[in-house]
Amino acid sequence: MTTPYGGPAQPTSWGQAAYGTTPMQPRAYDPVDWAREAVVAVAGTLFLALSGAVVGLLWDAAAPKLSFLALAANADQTFRPQIGADAWFLLVSVLAGLVTATLLCIAVRRPGPGAAVALGVGGLLGALVADRVGFVAERHAAVVGLHSVGFPSTGDLVTQVDFRVHALGVIAGWPLAALAVLGIFIGIDALVRRG
Repeated sequence: MTTPYGGPAQPTSWGQAAYGTTPMQPRAYDPVDWAREAVVAVAGTLFLALSGAVVGLLWDAAAPKLSFLALAANADQTFRPQIGADAWFLLVSVLAGLVTATLLCIAVRRPGPGAAVALGVGGLLGALVADRVGFVAERHAAVVGLHSVGFPSTGDLVTQVDFRVHALGVIAGWPLAALAVLGIFIGIDALVRRG
């Protein structure tokens, strides 16, 4: 048997190219160690969720609080501090996402699917924990504040004045910031390995 170019044909087998050409080598890749990724996912999720307690206390310390004197006087801007509290929660939780993601990526060295799960799920849990810790830290102050101006500390009024996140969209700030940091780390790792 001859080739279309007149020379003898080379025998072919699986993985070899015909007509005497050199086969392309497959690109080397690192297989995913799923056991390691599972450990990273669980440990990272716990780390971020527990970090939510610290973030909640920082948010409580930094955010503006509702004025019960303004509430008693029916002032127009009584509930404006609640908007500020949501903005402060977004700021503190985004910073927490940046810090925790950086720490996790450095600890893991080469982040993979486990780190992505930890930063997404853990960041969301951390934000929910932070909201709850801030609520619990200020609950007594809300009850005392209502009593000091002569309002009952029951029913819808307590729900309206409680220190908590009112715009639920800000909860997503932590996991989104954390996943953005993960993307940067993965991009840098890919550039380093390519070069």
